[in-house]
Amino acid sequence: MFGNDKHRLPEHLTVATVQELHLELIRRSRHNAFDGERVVTDLLAQRDAWQAVLFDTYDLALSGRTSSLIKLRDLARNIYNVDTLYILAVDEPAAQRLAAFAEPWLADEVQIYSREETNNLLGGCDDGLRLVTMWWD
Repeated sequence: MFGNDKHRLPEHLTVATVQELHLELIRRSRHNAFDGERVVTDLLAQRDAWQAVLFDTYDLALSGRTSSLIKLRDLARNIYNVDTLYILAVDEPAAQRLAAFAEPWLADEVQIYSREETNNLLGGCDDGLRLVTMWWD
């Protein structure tokens, strides 16, 4: 499961940051119009524009419903079954720049949340951060 010793993670994974692990999950993802390799390349080229990124399901934080466990179902088949990219932009201009990637990334929907909405969804922040979401069908 994990190389020669199934009870240990590969060494390179133990030193990766949580953000690096999420970027790798994004990079590995490819379904319908979503091209994870391109998304990660473009995100890294705009690294000054975002504080964090996460690829997950729409139900994660925005719908108020319990998230589906479809990801859990598909993990054994090495599939990361998600549909929504969450980008925590450093400010409004950065959010606008990042949202512009929705078109070349072929996202079906894009939304920039207001400062107040972002603050509420994050459980509080006063940094002027903006949440940008992109959804793929």
